[in-house]
Amino acid sequence: MKQVRVLWKIAAALAVSLSVAAASSASTPEQESSAPTLSAQRSRADAQAFIDEATRKYNAGLTTSSKPGQTIVPAAGPNWSADLDTWVEYTFPASSGASCMNGTPYRMYYKVSSDAGMRDKVLVDFEGGGACWDFESCRPDAATGAANPDGLPSGYIQGDGIVSNTALLLTSPVLEGNTLLVEAAARLLFGRGSGKLDDGWWGRLWQTTTAPETQKWTKLVFPYCTGDVSAGASFRAFDDPAAPGDATKTKYLNFNGLNNVRAAMKFLQDHQFTQSLSQRGYLQQLLVYGGSAGGYSAQFNYPMIRQALAGEKTRVALLNDSGPLLTAPVYGTGETIPAADLEKTPAAKFWQLASHTWGFFQQPLAADLRVPGHPEYAEQASGLIARWEKTTGKKVDIAKATGGTTGNFSKVLSQRYPIDRFGLSTFQQDQVISRFFFIGAQNAEVVGLEGSALRDAKLKLFRKEMDLVRADLGPLPNFGYYMPWSRYLVIGSHVTTALTFAGTETTRAANIRDDGGRIQPAFDGDVGHFLNNLLSVNTLDAEPVLKEVGPEKAESLNLAGVAGWLLALFNVFG
Repeated sequence: MKQVRVLWKIAAALAVSLSVAAASSASTPEQESSAPTLSAQRSRADAQAFIDEATRKYNAGLTTSSKPGQTIVPAAGPNWSADLDTWVEYTFPASSGASCMNGTPYRMYYKVSSDAGMRDKVLVDFEGGGACWDFESCRPDAATGAANPDGLPSGYIQGDGIVSNTALLLTSPVLEGNTLLVEAAARLLFGRGSGKLDDGWWGRLWQTTTAPETQKWTKLVFPYCTGDVSAGASFRAFDDPAAPGDATKTKYLNFNGLNNVRAAMKFLQDHQFTQSLSQRGYLQQLLVYGGSAGGYSAQFNYPMIRQALAGEKTRVALLNDSGPLLTAPVYGTGETIPAADLEKTPAAKFWQLASHTWGFFQQPLAADLRVPGHPEYAEQASGLIARWEKTTGKKVDIAKATGGTTGNFSKVLSQRYPIDRFGLSTFQQDQVISRFFFIGAQNAEVVGLEGSALRDAKLKLFRKEMDLVRADLGPLPNFGYYMPWSRYLVIGSHVTTALTFAGTETTRAANIRDDGGRIQPAFDGDVGHFLNNLLSVNTLDAEPVLKEVGPEKAESLNLAGVAGWLLALFNVFG
């Protein structure tokens, strides 16, 4: 009985920590005002001056350059064969063009596997953490906004970040093995294991052999501090709404995610990262992965990462967890979206605001092309569309004016990399993405609603959009998806791979056609099975990508389901 009480306490502690942390991370202010006027594009030289000054001030305030106990890249450069199975921190110099949104230094982390058979298999993991696009949403104290608006401290990955014990919501069985506490709590709450690909019960509690193989791979981790789902290349200035015209209160924001990844790929290439991991001279496998904002980051940066790290024989895959590219045409800045169009594609207003703020369509200014000694400014000032078109060699049309939609990002990936395996996983009842996309009064369906009525209206819009996403992805032969109904206890049904795979199970009878028109065998599994399918080295003919959509259902009759029902009743995430 004493052991049972201990496990109950573990489960209760986990449930409480999840609900409290997720409630704070998932809450979104309801902005009823119209979108702010977008400030003019600033030159890359202006952005670099901002980075230089912010870095100077940051360094002046340091008493030590790195957190005690954190392994850092030595001045002579990385030694990929040293410090195996150890998180190593690299801080980018200001001259690299990398920075957080406040201009302070950007950091990346890597851990080289000690397993010789796994060392040349690489997991690229993008941290999630919201998004922002104006003065209010990018405030450090914003109720939602984006993670780390004040920058990244040294030791972030082990202190307050991605695999820290104090950041439960950012851990994932894809990246790291779970602790015994998390494993025991998952089994008590969900009736099955965390990060396991079997349905074993207590007799298998101590076994970890079926954990995802990616836990043993070499890992590259990109923390998140740019507010732009790592898809921006735009330096902006925003007036304080409370003091318009007061230059002393202007907020300067560097939406710099694309340039952080660019700097990281250059660092890895300059130091022969891939060649050092394998006698073959190329990687065996490469998985680009992220959850929430990190899911968008993974998909938006996939072509550039693939170009930098993958060899001709590398098997490459994408797992975008809970970063669905909700389908809509992108309207021009200030262009009025007809009510009929917004009713058809409810995400259109969000994409109009975010894509132009973050500089999706941005081209270098004339000033960026004629700075002596800085040929890199032209590339650093180029937006997402220009970089995709340069890297893939294909037209990426998402603009309303030319008949495009955001669904073309996925179509271009599928067509350009036909043997790669792509995957989107998301809950159909995702409380967080539905809040970000349908905030304020931009959609008539949510105007005047509050509480659970507002939450339910946003979820209805989200499901409408997810039908459009399925219509986009269904015909693509190498783009799969996994969409269980809900798991309310963990971040309000957000991020299928957060903390545990438990609670993501779904089943399907045999001989039913999927959205791609294929007759499929029966399925009975969880998101871990979906991950393994993406990591398969078989051909698509031998092992097609999964396209699984779970049925609408109530929360399971277990401790997690009861706790989730109670959280939903009090609208914790809504």
